[in-house]
Amino acid sequence: MQFPNNVNTFALNLNNITMNELNRIKVVLVEKKKTGKWLAEQLGVSVTTTSRWCSNAAQPDLQTLNKISLLLGVDKRDLLTPNE
Repeated sequence: MQFPNNVNTFALNLNNITMNELNRIKVVLVEKKKTGKWLAEQLGVSVTTTSRWCSNAAQPDLQTLNKISLLLGVDKRDLLTPNE
């Protein structure tokens, strides 16, 4: 099946977005001397989930991002990579 060129371009752009680092969870965990395992236990999620967040393979939803900021004692904005 052939798609219009703009659909293919959109898919390529989406792939580029998902490959970028969108969050700083891994960095903040290191700064706070915490582990992904600790975060998983606190949130009641699997270690695989927190690992995917830390590697930017997946992103937490906004409610979870808020919980993470509270657990780590940082502003939500500190967990996000700023736009340039």
